[in-house]
Formats: sequence, structure tokens, C-alpha cells
Amino acid sequence: MRMSIMRAPAQRRPFLWESPVRTNLIRAVLFTFVAAAVIACTLHSQEAPPKARALDVHEHVLENGLKLVVVNRPGVPLVSTFIWYKVGSMDEVPGQTGMAHFLEHMMFKGSRNYKVGEVDKVTVRNGGSNNAFTSNDYTGYFFDLPKSRYKEGLKIESDRMRHLTLDLAEFDAEKKVVQSESDISADDPSSQLWERMSGQLFGPAHPYSHPVLGWPQDVEDISRRDMRLFYDAHYHPNHATIVMVGDISSEEALASIKAHFGDIPRGPELQRPESAAINFKGPRTVEVRSEADLIEFGRQYLGVQAGHKDAAALDVLGMIMGNGVTSRFYRELVEKQRLATAVAAGNSDQILAGSFWTWAQLTPGVEREQFSAALEGVIKTVVDEGITADELTRTKNRFLSDLVFSQESASDLAQSLGNSETVYGGWRHALEYPDLIRAVTASDVQRVAGQYLKGERAVTGWLMPESAETSTVPRGEEPKPKALDVQRHVLSNGMTVLLLERPGLPVVSVQASVRAGRSGEAPSEHGLSSLTGSLLDAGTRDFSKQQIAETMQGIGANLSTSDGGVGVRVLAEHTDIGLNMLSQVLVHPTFPADEVELAKQQTLAGIEAARNETSWFARAAAAAALYGPANPLGRSGEGTPASVSAFKREDLQGWHQRYFRPDNCILAAVGDFESSEMLKRIEMQFKEWKRPQTPLEFPEFDLKRPDKLEGEQVFSIKNFDATRIDPKRKRILIDYPQKDQVVVRLQTLGITRDNPDYYALLVMDNILGTSPGFTDRFSGKLRDELGLAYSTYANITGGSGIYKGAFLGYIGTRAENVELALATMYELIEQIRTESVSDQELIDAKDYLKGSFVFGIETTGQLAGMLIEMQRYNLGFDYLVKYANAVDDVTKEDIQRVASKYLVPEQMVEVLAGPVTKITPLPEAPEGE
Repeated sequence: MRMSIMRAPAQRRPFLWESPVRTNLIRAVLFTFVAAAVIACTLHSQEAPPKARALDVHEHVLENGLKLVVVNRPGVPLVSTFIWYKVGSMDEVPGQTGMAHFLEHMMFKGSRNYKVGEVDKVTVRNGGSNNAFTSNDYTGYFFDLPKSRYKEGLKIESDRMRHLTLDLAEFDAEKKVVQSESDISADDPSSQLWERMSGQLFGPAHPYSHPVLGWPQDVEDISRRDMRLFYDAHYHPNHATIVMVGDISSEEALASIKAHFGDIPRGPELQRPESAAINFKGPRTVEVRSEADLIEFGRQYLGVQAGHKDAAALDVLGMIMGNGVTSRFYRELVEKQRLATAVAAGNSDQILAGSFWTWAQLTPGVEREQFSAALEGVIKTVVDEGITADELTRTKNRFLSDLVFSQESASDLAQSLGNSETVYGGWRHALEYPDLIRAVTASDVQRVAGQYLKGERAVTGWLMPESAETSTVPRGEEPKPKALDVQRHVLSNGMTVLLLERPGLPVVSVQASVRAGRSGEAPSEHGLSSLTGSLLDAGTRDFSKQQIAETMQGIGANLSTSDGGVGVRVLAEHTDIGLNMLSQVLVHPTFPADEVELAKQQTLAGIEAARNETSWFARAAAAAALYGPANPLGRSGEGTPASVSAFKREDLQGWHQRYFRPDNCILAAVGDFESSEMLKRIEMQFKEWKRPQTPLEFPEFDLKRPDKLEGEQVFSIKNFDATRIDPKRKRILIDYPQKDQVVVRLQTLGITRDNPDYYALLVMDNILGTSPGFTDRFSGKLRDELGLAYSTYANITGGSGIYKGAFLGYIGTRAENVELALATMYELIEQIRTESVSDQELIDAKDYLKGSFVFGIETTGQLAGMLIEMQRYNLGFDYLVKYANAVDDVTKEDIQRVASKYLVPEQMVEVLAGPVTKITPLPEAPEGE
């Protein structure tokens, strides 16, 4: 929780949670000073401890739930106003990472009463400054204004709390700004190192595993509708706290807040995770390459959540170990042994989890092993011998002095109180923190050092020069997968049940999967599968839509539906409720007529909105080109305006009856239960679900590509019609002149999941276009070397399933770069078809694929999904073992063979969507070249 605010009048500089290396090493979330005084006045005024009299702090809560904290600081005629929303990157769902930060940007791009640019103009004209920030745990905005002008900030904040416009043109433009911001982080090897370390420490399922900026492809895919839904879910008065510090009385502040915010309705109750499982087992090591000829070291130990009893002791330990020239690391590693030129250490505690971190820049010529041994020696000394009384006294005095100094700024005090309110559950934590520091003993510091600074709790990172030799540092013990102890049962109605006990956390996940989807849709049914899946929880035989939602929220459970089935995650004590609701939604949906009409309207609006997105045209054209416009696999899942408008309630009922049947259902349950009891519960819940007499049938498709594609086909966005796509054309262009970039999709037919070449292609994918960071060939060449785009990738296994998927080579780039990008993509494909991959590439790909596999089966929900995949594709319940062996068995010859077999350039279609009339040909090579 170390931040520094950067601000200048009228300039928005979003400040984020950064890697510890890049932030102040003192506790920069600035707490109130030792002699702080509090008079806490809620609507039922409550006096604080009598020892504190210096600060005049009041708290009020409006009827709509908005909390106000006011500190009267007379003397300087200014007011600093912060508004903190309880939404950050931890609240994002998979596939929409970066949403909170992107929305923070859009909060400056127009609201009902403020046009684009007017927020900064108003701020400047009133002699103030503003800024905003996003973290894992929250989003905040502030205005520093003269006392006579502070209401201008309140007007802006109240207007954009519920009246953000989200103009499409501004949305598209600001997305590029956000992506450029990501470029800065992506181009910084140090940031990449710490990002990967955090991902390893928390695990891919944890809300802190992804960067606040989001994964690039997720940000690219975020739509305006997605953002509107996110905004409507989180930006409400009862999700916010306003902190005002300055020359203003509590009475005046309250009156102003009521005038500007009092009429805003209360929103839905806040739903946030209070905890998140971390199943980390170290030690682990990550490595990033850099052009700089130096070595950086980083390490993160799994720490504690905000408010944990050991947090203060870890804060003291961090300052003793790595803050300043008197710290243990500096004296030993920099001054005495001269192994490093700079060192740092500290503690970071957040709402869901924390970490204790160390960092160093190695002296040129020093070997990693030598430095690591010395660092471990410093830690061991503290663990074995403890710290001195003098160290403890000095460290406490530094902490307490820094807290006093922080109070000179109204803005810093407002930030401190708001952070404590949002992260620590109450602003009073800021006032209590000095006492927590005072209470830390030398034995506390020694204890937490031994308890938390352990190898099994650590991820170590190395930033290495590009020219350095291949790492000899141990990668950590390779995961040893074991066969899962799965119980498989087939009920009398034909439903397959898979049970896997996972004691420990009292959590149970149940997923019921049916084979449906658009593959079975007739032309008149285009979009019916998707619409049906979206309405499964709109009402059932025994529950209304509202009752379903209230029941699940009441027990803190998650219920999800799609055209592929239903899933539920509950605490173990609520298993029966969860199973009952799952069976109701899966078996007995009623599809109320009014809900069907509402869903149709929403779908039609989504179809129309999608036409604003270049990527939608590219995807639609590519699907029709690969599978044929008459094939249901060649159509988009959402349907067309004509087909969706024609659907009736009876159509949805008929689709449900056709595919949602027990002999077409695999149900997987994973969690804290006893299998025999769980089987009884499942049998009880589904005893009424009968197998139909009609046979279960699925379509079959003979999918082939022409041996050679020729010619091109051109559309504008106005006359684009996917049914007119000619699958024999080599290039399909969709002109979207208003856009800046061209979306390029280079595609051909792929494989089914049961193809014996799957594992060789999986390794090939990793080398060619899916390895993390910029380590694959596509990213290394197109992105890093040529700088043609931020996001580019290629893979063939990602879309494999029951039917053939597709190979996709993707890039988004400016029109003048399209031909160079395509030529380079073909060059990279030809290389992997005709030349052997290197030994190191093969080793790295295998290590990554085997090592990262476990992150995909970390949670009960992930495991349930994996069990269904094992059953559907006949992988076997020892798949975890077979997977590692299958990856290990892949040879360089296998990769070249499958690349040559499946990546045939003559059969690849080029789909280009964007300002395609601006595409320029490659310059001709000079004669003799």
C-alpha cells in the first residue's frame, strides 16, 4: 500500500498501484500524527478517546448511504475533497480486466452537465487541481480548490456519479490512451518482472493476479456496454466515501454534500469478495530479459491482509531490512560486501492479500547465486538473532515522525483517512496506526521474519540482460501431478455425475454442462441458443427471477447460466440450497414472456452496438469465410435483428426441451463434501428429470478448405453481409474509414480437441504466438522488434473442441503497416514450417506449459470444468499425469511436421477490417536484393 500522488493543474495523470520498486519506501499512505485528535460525529454523534484533541474529525452518513468524513483545518483557505469508490481491479471479472482503470479515464470524458474537457477547464479556472487513481482495491478522485470554489468539485463529482455519458467516439479514443499507458508498462522490463511475480504469488484465479491496467486483449475487447454495466454496478452513493479536509466546518460540508448528492438514489448493496484463496507453494522463479546490461533482483513473500495483527510488525521489519542506509540489506549487501548498488524492502498489505518484498540492483560482475546466498544470510541473522533495541527505537521514531510530517498537507490527510476507510474498514485506523507501531516489540519482528520470510512463501524474480547465458538458477521443483480420485456415476435418467472431494476450504462448486450451442441452429434459429441460455435464471417453476437473485445473494453464492449449462459456487453449509437452485434453473425454466421480450431488446441493442466495433466485423467475416456462410459455425452466436425479433417464448421452450435433457448433461461437483452424501443429494434434486424418448442427435460437418484461395472481396460497414462472404477469396476487406487501426485476422481451419497432434500443436503455439510476455515469435518480432502493435498472437489449439476450431494469427495495426505485418506473419509461419525450433525454445515451451498447467485447476470451479472436459473428450481422470508426459514427448521434428501439415499459407484467409482504403503496398526491394 505504497503510493505517491503526482498531480498538476488540469493534467490527469492516473496513478496506480505500482511495483514496490517504483514507490516511496516509507509508508506513503499517510497516516495521522501521534497527537491526532478525533471527534467522530455520525448521525448519532460519538466521541473519540479523550486523549486525542488536535484534529476535528466528523463523520456523517446520508440516507442514501454516502459516507462523509470532514476534518476542519482552519488557517489556509483551501479544501481538499476526495471521493473513494469501493471498486478496483479486484472487482473485475475474467475477460474484463482493466475495466476499473479504463472507467476512471472515462469519468473525465463527459457527463450530463459537463462536456469533454470541461472538468479540467473548470478546475483551472477556479485555481485548483484534480486527479484520479485506481488500485486493486479502490478507485478515487480528488479536487484541491480554494475554499470559495470547493463546490465546483462537488458539482462535477455528483454529476458523474450517475450521469456519465460514455460517448462512443470518446470511448474508442480513450481506449487508445489506455492502451498507450499499457505500452509504457509493457515496455518497462522491471514492471513486467513484478507483474509476473505477482501473478505467480497469488495465482491466476486470484483477483490480484492481473495488473490494474488489465490484460491487453481484455482491454481491447471491452465494449461500451460492458463498461456501462460495470459503471451501473459500482458507482453509487452507498459504495462511496467523501473525505473533505480544509478550512470548512462539519456543518457547512454536510449541507453542501446533501445539496449535491442527497437526491441521488441508493444503489444495490455492495457485493465484494472479503477473502480469496491463495494456494501458493514455493519457491518459484521467474525471469525477464532486458536490453540493459545489468541484473535486477526481486522477491515477493506471501504476506498478510490489511488489518492483520502482524501487519505493523512486518512494516517495521521492512524498514529495518531495506529502508535507507542504516538498513540491514544496505549495510551488508551494498556497503560491506559490495554485491549490490541499491536495495529496498517493505510490506504491502491490501484488502484480500499482501506481500513482503525485497529488491536489489546487483553490482556489475556479481553472480546471482553469490548475491542470493548473501541476502539469505542477512535474513537468517534476523531470524536467528533478532534485532537490536536501538534498531527498533530508531525505526519507530522514523515511522512516527513521517506520520507527523504527513499532516502538513490537507490533501495527504484526506488521502490517509480515505484509504483507511476503504481498505481497513474505517478511517479510525489512520489514528490507531501510531499505537500499533509503538506496540511492536523486538520479538514480534523476529517472529514475523521467521514466519513469513520462508522459501515456500516466495517468488523470486530476475531481470537479466538479453545477452546473458541461459539461467542456471533452479526453476523450483516441477509440479508432480497425480491422477484425480474422481467418482463417476451415471444416473437412471442418463445424466453423468462426476464427484471430486476437496476438503480444506468450505467451498463447493457444481457445474452442469449440456452440449448445445449454435451448431444445432437452423437458419431461422440464428441466435436462439444464446438467448435461451441467457434466460435460464429469469424464472423457474418454483422461483421468480427476483427470488433466485435474492436467494443466491442471501447466502453469498454465485449462479451462472449460458447456452452450455448452469454453474453454482456456494459455501459448503449451503450446498443443498445451491443444488436446488441449480436444478431449478437447469431443468425447470419458465421463460416468462415479459423477460423474453426484454432479453430480445437487449440482444438487439447489443447487435447494433457491435457494429461500432471493427473487431466484430473481422470476426464475423472470418467465421463465414472459414466455415461457409450457410454453416451455423460460420455465423455469430448472437443472431441477426431479423432472427432475434422473430423469436417467441415457445421457440426458447422448444430449444430447451431439445438439448437440456439428462442424457446430454455432465454434472461435476468439486469441494468440501463426502461423495456418497453428495451423490444422494444430486439424485434427490434431479429425480424428476426424465430422459426423453426421442433420440439425441447432433449435426456433423465435413469441413475442408480449398487448396488455394484467390482474389479479394470488399465490403463497407454499411453493406457488410456475412452471408455474402465467398470462402474461396484470399482477402476480405471491410472498410471502416472512421477507425484508426486495421484489425488483421489470418486464419485457416484448425483441429478438434481429440486430434492426436494436439500436444505438438500446443507446444508449437507457445513458441509461435502464445508464450507469456513477449517471448513468443509473433510478439518478439511484430511487437518488440518492429513495433507494429501492442497486441499480437497466434494459436491453433485455443479453439479446438467437438468441431474443428481455427488457426488465428492476429494483430491490430495502422493501415500503413498492414502489408508489413502480414508479410512478417507469413515469414514467421514459414520459418516454423521449414526450420527446426531451437533447443532452448523447446525447453522453455515445455517448462511453461507443464508448470503453468496447475494454475488452471487451482479452484473448485476450475477443477469442475476440467472434469467435464475430461469426460467430454475422453481424456481420462489421470489426464494431469498424461498431460505432462504428452508435452514432454513432443520433439522438434513433431513441431515442424504439424506446422507444415496444418499451417498452409495458401489456405489462409486474410480478413482486414478498418480504414482499409489507406492500406499501402510494401515498397519494392531494390534490385539485386
